[in-house]
Amino acid sequence: MMGAASRTLPEPPPREYVGRVFSQHREELEWLANFLTGNEKIAEACVVDACAQAELENPGLQEWPSTWASMSTIRSAAQIQQQRIAQLSSAYMQSGCIHGEHTVLSSDWCEVLLEESSVVCARLDIFCRFALVICGLEKRSANEAALLLGVDPASVEGAYCAAIKSLEVISCEQFQRHNDSTAVYN
Repeated sequence: MMGAASRTLPEPPPREYVGRVFSQHREELEWLANFLTGNEKIAEACVVDACAQAELENPGLQEWPSTWASMSTIRSAAQIQQQRIAQLSSAYMQSGCIHGEHTVLSSDWCEVLLEESSVVCARLDIFCRFALVICGLEKRSANEAALLLGVDPASVEGAYCAAIKSLEVISCEQFQRHNDSTAVYN
C-alpha cells in the first residue's frame, strides 16, 4: 500500500506541457511579440509559431515556463523580421556605443517600459526593440543577442545604447507629465 502512495503521478507529455505553458502566458507573450514586431497579427502568429517550435525542440524544461516561452517567442519574431533587423544593424554598427557595456534593465526601468510600451514602440525601430528586450529584459549579453539576431555584437550594443537613451527620455517625459498633473491639482 505504501509503495502505491509514494509513486509520483506521471508528468504530462512534453507537448501537452508546452501548450499549457503557452496558454498560461499567452497575454505576456503576445505583448512581447507585439512590442517586438509592432504588429498585432504578426505577434499572434509569432506566439503560435513559437509554441509549435517549442513542442518540436522539447527543451529539458528546466528553464520553463517563462524563460523558454519568451525566448521561443523572440526567436520566432526575429525570424519574421530578420531582413529588417539586418538592414538596420549596419547603422548601429557605425554609431556603436561609447559607454561600454550597459546593464540589464532595473525593475524601475521595466516598469517604465511596460507603462509606456506604446510610446517606446513608436519611437524605437525594430532592431532597438529587439536589443532592449533581449539584453535588457531577458538579461542576455550582446554576443548572445547578436547570435540570435544574426548580426554583429557591436551593432547590438549600439542599438541597446540608443534604446536606453530613448527610455531615459520617455521616463523624463513621464515624470514631467506626472508633475504637471500634480501641479494642476494643487
